Amino acid sequence: MHILLNPTSNKPIYEQIIQQVKERILQGVVVAGDKVPSVRELSAQLTVNPNTVSKAYKELEREGIFVTFRGKGTFINEDVHELVQEKEVEHLKEQAEKLVQSAKQAGVSKEEMKQWIDEIFQKGGGDHD
Repeated sequence: MHILLNPTSNKPIYEQIIQQVKERILQGVVVAGDKVPSVRELSAQLTVNPNTVSKAYKELEREGIFVTFRGKGTFINEDVHELVQEKEVEHLKEQAEKLVQSAKQAGVSKEEMKQWIDEIFQKGGGDHD
């Protein structure tokens, strides 16, 4: 599992680790059943404090993305792709809600918003109606 940290980011390192793990799962780089490096291994690889990696691992386990088996190690959960995808969709919905509220305050109509969305999807080359 290849993780790149941005030391100049405002986001804490443990959150960067969590986000990168989720991105690797969505990209298919990391798949269900994969063994995850130990906290010690990843902290050495990233040259960060083991407590930082441990905090990220605990959060990923709490979210159901990681599962740990005593004596065997930590693995990617079997249902991981669906879990991560659901969380990403929830996050997108929250962002959309904030955007719609801001648009309403700025006097943007629902029709204008729909037009913008259609234009953005067309630019992206994907049309998921």
